[in-house]
Amino acid sequence: MEEKKGWFQKNSRLLLILCTFILSMISVSAKAATYDFDYQENQAGQYLTHGTAAGDTYNYDYGNAPGVEFDSENYVNYDDQAYLKKSVQEVAGNQGLFDVTLDVKGNQTNNAVDLVLVVDFSSSMTGEKLNNALLGLQQFGTELADSLANGSIRIGIVAYNRYVYSTNGFSTDIDYLEQFLRQTAESHSGTFMQKGLLEGERLLLEESRPEAEKLFIHIGDNSANRSYLPVEGATTYPNTGEITDYNGYHTQSYVKDFQTDNSAYHTTSSSSSDSLAIPVSTSVVTDATLGTIVAIKEAGFPMYSVATAPSSRGEYIGRNLATSSGNYLTIDENLVGLGSALTEIANKIDKTISNGTITDPMGTGILLQGAGSFDSDNYQLVGWRKDEQGTWVEAPDLVANVQVAEADQTITVSNLALGENERVTLTYQIRLDTEDSSFQGETWVLCNGRTTLVPEVDGEAVDFPIPSIKAPVVSINVLKKWVNVSAAEIPEQIEYQVQRMTTTSEQGWQISDPLTLSKEDDFQVTLSEVPVNGQQLVLPKYNNQGEDFSYTVTEINVPEDFESTVTNDGETIILTNTKKETEPSTTEPSTTEPSTTEPSTTEPSTTEPSTTEPSTTEP
Repeated sequence: MEEKKGWFQKNSRLLLILCTFILSMISVSAKAATYDFDYQENQAGQYLTHGTAAGDTYNYDYGNAPGVEFDSENYVNYDDQAYLKKSVQEVAGNQGLFDVTLDVKGNQTNNAVDLVLVVDFSSSMTGEKLNNALLGLQQFGTELADSLANGSIRIGIVAYNRYVYSTNGFSTDIDYLEQFLRQTAESHSGTFMQKGLLEGERLLLEESRPEAEKLFIHIGDNSANRSYLPVEGATTYPNTGEITDYNGYHTQSYVKDFQTDNSAYHTTSSSSSDSLAIPVSTSVVTDATLGTIVAIKEAGFPMYSVATAPSSRGEYIGRNLATSSGNYLTIDENLVGLGSALTEIANKIDKTISNGTITDPMGTGILLQGAGSFDSDNYQLVGWRKDEQGTWVEAPDLVANVQVAEADQTITVSNLALGENERVTLTYQIRLDTEDSSFQGETWVLCNGRTTLVPEVDGEAVDFPIPSIKAPVVSINVLKKWVNVSAAEIPEQIEYQVQRMTTTSEQGWQISDPLTLSKEDDFQVTLSEVPVNGQQLVLPKYNNQGEDFSYTVTEINVPEDFESTVTNDGETIILTNTKKETEPSTTEPSTTEPSTTEPSTTEPSTTEPSTTEPSTTEP
């Protein structure tokens, strides 16, 4: 219908608020309560009370454990809203490595939902843009097909520019809705956003089912350029946080009551030829539009804003229209992304897991592989959907928007949207920290801390049962032998230390405290524990990378006249002390020859007498 006036009775709005509150209380009471799974903690370790062991893994006994409801595929069933499994298995051919798999299924909601699409249908809504809008509506209908078919979801449309057009109530017929956009709604200049918003509210107030949840979806750039005049003497409300600042825009105060039956209106155009147009500043139209948004939001139903390439002012209005930050979506100006945006909203409407988040912390003593740089190389995320034969086949679209992150060995999986016959699995790998001093061999260790799924924003968490793993230990035999030693020379005891090679952790021990082997015990012992820094520690079979540890022993303070060797005979480490043999002395006695020095035969010195010629001087 064209130009249907958006007048409302105050008691109608109050009645809607009351109904919404009552329905929300019913919805809360219907939420699935989590199961408190039973665990044992004793000498065997920590593990589920109702589980089954296989090798070094211990999983929940899906389908058989008492006190829990399961579906036909043995998933833990949370009131037909979420179905969960969590399991662990050993990786074949890779010692000490385990795969942990989270497995989640959703369902279709049975709640009645009436939703209205309020669409900016200004002069540019023609050609490609209109075609994209129709394609988006088709995708929306395809995503909601089952719910539209059974009538649980109905859709109404309001198209606005300077006029307003609306469907005849709500419909489940996508063809009718497309026909409305093609033939009934007309594109014109002017963006009277306030008029469109009020008509959308009227449709929800007056023509939706009383028992139905009500949803409001606005599509447009939010660039309002017209608004109603306030009612004379209307209450002015100071903005105390109802309208949030964005992009430098701020609203000081606002009104909520307007002259919707007055043909005169405010416009941001200073050159309008319409005699009914009253030029005002942009802020006046903005604040009037926001005042109406505040009033509509008081009804309590969820509101979405699909913003088409908004300006900074458009973003200010659009973000305040959305009832949560997650309800504000942006797409391109030509509406190419409208189908994806509406599909994202549809996931929140007819899927029991609408915006789910899994939180999965590692257990004590568990090493998440790839922690600190956890990316798609460290996990497998797969979406699944049942085909017509009921077989699970891969469905990449189900994980296209799913995000996997890790911090401090806690995995978070967010943006899960799963309906009927839809499923997501996440598989990652862990090891037991066998090099830590707290490691206890052959003892069950819980793979994780409390692991939960929150199916929707502000929903209640439901729990996964937590599997356990363990790792083997070894013992070493030590034997002392003496060679070339008389019984009287053998001491009552010796000291030695156990050494461990192939450690990978800086905190892992490499040499034990001193131990003793005694004559009383025939110098032999079997060790299953060794003292390290005063603490008795077991001997794990392999290190934190799955490589077998190499153990040996070294004697302390071997006497100088003994030679010590270490050999292995099967499972026994043999320390052998051999006394060094003393050779008899074969040194020749020292012989010194007598001196044979010749006597000195120095000739006597002979000096010739000095002869001096007399001096002769010429006269």
